[in-house]
Amino acid sequence: MSNNISNNTNNNNSSVSAEELKKTALNLANKIYDLDERVYKSVGSDLGRVFIGDKDKCIDKLSMLIYSNPHGYKLRSEVALVGNMARTIQDKQEKSKFMTEYNDILNEIAEIPHIFNSVDIMDTAISELNVSNLHRHNDDKRMIICISRTEGSAGTDIGFALADKLHLNYYDAEIFKDIVLRKDAEKDARFKSTKIDLSHDMVKPEKARRFSRNHGLPAGDAAFFNESEILRELAEKEDFIVIGRCADVILKNNNIPHISVFITAPIEQRARRIMELEKIPYSKALKRLAKFDKKREKYYRFYTNNTWGQAYNYDLCINSASYGIDEAVNLILRVIDREKH
Repeated sequence: MSNNISNNTNNNNSSVSAEELKKTALNLANKIYDLDERVYKSVGSDLGRVFIGDKDKCIDKLSMLIYSNPHGYKLRSEVALVGNMARTIQDKQEKSKFMTEYNDILNEIAEIPHIFNSVDIMDTAISELNVSNLHRHNDDKRMIICISRTEGSAGTDIGFALADKLHLNYYDAEIFKDIVLRKDAEKDARFKSTKIDLSHDMVKPEKARRFSRNHGLPAGDAAFFNESEILRELAEKEDFIVIGRCADVILKNNNIPHISVFITAPIEQRARRIMELEKIPYSKALKRLAKFDKKREKYYRFYTNNTWGQAYNYDLCINSASYGIDEAVNLILRVIDREKH
């Protein structure tokens, strides 16, 4: 049947017991924590550490995330942060060693059932007509790729897989949230170190910190402008792939070269993918699609005054059901190859 959703999970995984999965998750959690710790020491940045606090608690939390999260979205963001930091290491030999470990961890995670890319979005009948001419990109020139997507279209999975293929840093909402929190912590530290007499002020110190941090803006607006500033800073120093966050418009308004991609798929296949990922009925999957798509459309229009998902706003629009995750990645690689030659 042409509308079947392909499942890339290795069939051998179905025979793996819960106890074996827990052991695998714990082993991986230790590897990720250890890699983060060593990368942090190598970089020497106080803001470089992804997993902060009691080691055992961090490993337990990470292990549960690996074992219990059926999508791996949160896990993917956490692991990507370690990879992003490792790519900043100046010593080429040390950087290569860490990136090899990072890729090995990604491969181990990919073998666990219901983790990255476990549920595809492919319409196999259409896919067979489209994949034959795609080829891979092997250039290493500067590149920034912005990916927008509808809910359930596997756009986030495609973006992460593309970042892995191109060895680029990966940023999404979770990572931006983490960066903003760290920047806020820095601002709070500077605020506390500034000796200001507040004894006659009507404003409490905590409110004063929030006002200073947000420049008097509502929290949502402050978050958007903070993320915009972070995007501009990143674009000055590195190649990367960014998911959502109105990145295409922010970069365009700042005259920063980039490739913008919009990924979607027919609503039926997106709903069935969500059904399989979330283990929910079709009706609830449809409601989820409508909720998240409406939220993204509203956010995009509010901060950009553009129409989210309108084809002419993007360099490339992909029906991910026509290719599936892997070949959608290859299609983007082909476009990148054309852009750079």
